[in-house]
Amino acid sequence: MPRQYVGIVPDAEWRALFRAHLDRADEFRVHMPDGDGQLGYGRAQFMALPGVEVRPWSGMRDALEIVGSLTPEARDLFVRMEPSIEFIRPGTQSSGTTSLCRTVR
Repeated sequence: MPRQYVGIVPDAEWRALFRAHLDRADEFRVHMPDGDGQLGYGRAQFMALPGVEVRPWSGMRDALEIVGSLTPEARDLFVRMEPSIEFIRPGTQSSGTTSLCRTVR
């Protein structure tokens, strides 16, 4: 699926879009550095989700990919960790990059 920059999205619209995609997805992939720092925010929480797979990720040096089913616990974690895209509040930094995937059967 090609990616497209949609421009600045107010938080109210962002939350609606985010929720819609969360509701359609059945799997997630989170990419982040394998070390301390702001881009690793949430790593411990994602790794603690049941049934996730953690593996090296070649898209960034010293990075990892966390893959798992988008269970109710995972959905709740995403909602709590991605409260805003208008600004980043201390302690709520967005984790590296995230993909929400829907398996087509």
